[in-house]
Amino acid sequence: MRFAALLILVIFATRAGAADVIPVTPAEKTARPATISGQVMTDDKTPMPHGVVLLYDSNSGPPPALGRYWRVPDLITPLGEEGRFTLEVTEGTYYLQIAQKNPASDIGPAVEKEYLYFHGDSEGNALPVVVGKSGRMDLGRLKAFLWSPDMVRRETGITSVEGVVVDTEGKPVERAVVLAYYRPEGNGRPIFVSDRTDKKGRYQLRTNDGGTFYLKVRSVVGGGRPSSGEYLNTTNEFAPVAVTLKKGERQQGVTLKVMKLLRPGDESATDEKRKKRLMVK
Repeated sequence: MRFAALLILVIFATRAGAADVIPVTPAEKTARPATISGQVMTDDKTPMPHGVVLLYDSNSGPPPALGRYWRVPDLITPLGEEGRFTLEVTEGTYYLQIAQKNPASDIGPAVEKEYLYFHGDSEGNALPVVVGKSGRMDLGRLKAFLWSPDMVRRETGITSVEGVVVDTEGKPVERAVVLAYYRPEGNGRPIFVSDRTDKKGRYQLRTNDGGTFYLKVRSVVGGGRPSSGEYLNTTNEFAPVAVTLKKGERQQGVTLKVMKLLRPGDESATDEKRKKRLMVK
């Protein structure tokens, strides 16, 4: 029933008007970069407030898939006034989502109801946005729908790895995310991200296909240089944990152990040293 409801909602999320390709003169082509633009509405009169544009490059990974898995976007940028956006891009093929985010919450998979525009068909498959060199792609006025986390597929028709995230004492870690990489070194931008762990440390990371993936635990979706106090894998040099999945498999019981990163000179590290000195005395 949830998936049926999802399909109905996706139908309402399709574009309010066909995309228009605006021709440019030869002089404009040399002076102006390619762009993707549009305006996102929650109804006929209301622009989406607190919107975030999520852009995916087709060269970096699979298309996003509504409710089946979370791919990490290649570009994240806020909507402008009146729900408008203009993205400067290079020639290529892209996929697009635009999500309404609580200003006080983290960027990532939805944890509460939020408006979402998904550039796709009625089956939840992403439709490509193809941009030519120095071209301008105006998607026009786009209609968002109300998305809820309970629309996510979690049991059937998915490929996933599942388990718990625990600290060095075996206690569950809440609100962490598990990131999946294609390469064993786990550098750069991850490809997939899990929902945030719950109070019991449970996670489910879904992918588009089978294969070997390399998992890291972080507090933020995009990776990057970890901050002091952030949880990281307890493996040697925080190396990712490898898992191999078959398409359609739900691999369960994978425990990921983490520790807090304390950088020299940080206040948290200083407090830890002070506690050790008191214990010695």
